[in-house]
Amino acid sequence: MVLGDQVVFARLDVAEALGIWRHATGRIVDIVSGPDGAEAVNVQFEGHGLLVGYIATLFQRIG
Repeated sequence: MVLGDQVVFARLDVAEALGIWRHATGRIVDIVSGPDGAEAVNVQFEGHGLLVGYIATLFQRIG
């Protein structure tokens, strides 16, 4: 994933727990690498604001 990629939650259980529509799409607005090499992403969802610091593997790239 790179900045600007359109994404959707790969784990719908997490989306539902956060109150995000099951198929709501968002865009990657920031990527942060942790000291252990794991990536976190900040994703902007239209109508849902900005979700900050979610593990990149919770999303899948679309489009």
